[in-house]
Amino acid sequence: DKFSLYDFQIDLPYDHSYLVENLLDPAHIPISHDKTPGGGKRENAQAYEMEIDKESLSPQGFTGRYRNTRKKKDGKENPWTMTKFEAPGIIRYRTKSGNVEFMGNLHCVPIGLGRSRLLFRVYFAGVPKFARMLLELKPMWWRHLMSCKILEQDMGLITTQEDHFTRTKRNLSQDFLLLNSSDAFVGQYRRWLDAVGDGMPWFQGLASASDEARARATNHELRPGLDPIRQRSSGVFETRYHCHVVHCPATRKALARIKKGKKLSLAAMLVSFAASVNMLALPSNSVKTAPTLFRLVSLSVPVFAGLAALLQRLERLFHVSFSRREQLRKELGV
Repeated sequence: DKFSLYDFQIDLPYDHSYLVENLLDPAHIPISHDKTPGGGKRENAQAYEMEIDKESLSPQGFTGRYRNTRKKKDGKENPWTMTKFEAPGIIRYRTKSGNVEFMGNLHCVPIGLGRSRLLFRVYFAGVPKFARMLLELKPMWWRHLMSCKILEQDMGLITTQEDHFTRTKRNLSQDFLLLNSSDAFVGQYRRWLDAVGDGMPWFQGLASASDEARARATNHELRPGLDPIRQRSSGVFETRYHCHVVHCPATRKALARIKKGKKLSLAAMLVSFAASVNMLALPSNSVKTAPTLFRLVSLSVPVFAGLAALLQRLERLFHVSFSRREQLRKELGV
């Protein structure tokens, strides 16, 4: 009972090594996930103090830690976040700030060339009861949709990046600029793949790659852009519905309830509209004999119409993925 748990799963249209790399890169969070629930804030972007335990380096993975370089408002140092990579694709995080303790287990599963699956579990402890209550008031399906949004915010960059290296046959080391203040774990992971990748079905290290990884280019070229256009191994356009909803009972059930509510709202709107028209047409003129009832029936028409429109917008969130281009258009007019 000490910990609060949160589980999440999503399929992604890029290789599992790019997923591991993304999850080992804390520096991108304040930029890519600015003001996103569960993300960060752009004004908190900064260099990190990152350390790798050299004695932990082995074919089984490595451990390290990182923390913000900016001190807290009270002048104290920030707590370390302990990081562990377990071969071939498990990342574990643990940090403690005051009484609040956070742990995360992220399992990156290859499900084919250019496809991966994230199994995600986080633990919270020491959170004040009121804050925990507010968190638990959020429906699980809504929390899942927000987690989808976070993964989708990186999708355009990662898919086009993977496509670039596959088509050009270039090594990552030729185009990557790895900084010790932000990319220490990323560089170490890719060097680990250089060392052990020959024992895998395919791999993309920092200075080398398997023939299988470099030979999977298709005719579905992903041009550099802000949004993922197509799943590169099949050419099929994949939405939030395909990547998460069909696999998740909580969001599937929520979507079914929303669809049912929308149908009932539309039916109630039509019934109310027909009833108000009939009341006007009656010889007794219900507008005069029962004005209150007539008002209620008439006002229910726009109420049910508005409810149906709201449920339609909510239903859209289960199908349409986050669009970076749309975000820039709304916020900056780009």
